[in-house]
Amino acid sequence: MLLYPDLKTLHVLFAAASLLLFVVRGGYTLLLARSLRARVWRWLPPVVDSLLLTFGIWLAVLLRINPLRADWLGVKLLCVIIYIAVGILAFRLHRPRWLKITLFAAAVLLFAFIASIAVWHDPRGIFVLSD
Repeated sequence: MLLYPDLKTLHVLFAAASLLLFVVRGGYTLLLARSLRARVWRWLPPVVDSLLLTFGIWLAVLLRINPLRADWLGVKLLCVIIYIAVGILAFRLHRPRWLKITLFAAAVLLFAFIASIAVWHDPRGIFVLSD
C-alpha cells in the first residue's frame, strides 16, 4: 500500500511530467507552427494528466481534505480547471499567433501559481510572500 510520502512524490512527479509535456508540445507547436503528429502525443499527455489527478484525489482522500472546506485546495482545483481551458485554447487552430503565445504563457504561469498554492497550502500561493 502506498503511503503519504509515496503518493506525494508520485503526484509531484506527474505534475512535473505534465508541465514538461505541455511545454514541449507548446514549444514545438508555437515555434514551428505545426502540431505534433506522432501517436504518442495523442495518448501520453492525457494518461499523465489522469494519473496526476488520480494521485491528487488519492492524497485528498487519504488526508481527509475536503476542497469545500480547505480553501487552498478549492482554489487550486478552480485554477486547474482554468489552466486546462487556457491550455486547450492555446493549441486551437485558427487563432492569431500572438494570441496562442499569450495563452501558452498564461497557462505556464497559471501552472506555477497552482504549484505555489500546493507548496504553501494557501489560496494566495506565491503572493503569500508579499505579506
